[in-house]
Amino acid sequence: MTLSDINDLKEKVELVRKKMYKVYENNPNDPQLFAISQSLDKLLNELERTMQNEKKPKK
Repeated sequence: MTLSDINDLKEKVELVRKKMYKVYENNPNDPQLFAISQSLDKLLNELERTMQNEKKPKK
């Protein structure tokens, strides 16, 4: 993955995070919150893995 891919992932994380906050503000008991939260977790995990892989020395 490239720096561009990492930046794209960061943008996706921010979009999903904002969506989650907006849904929570409108209704903290909204059943969609759980699914949005899971999506955010997956993106954060993918971002973390990607960033760790970028730090590894190339062979």
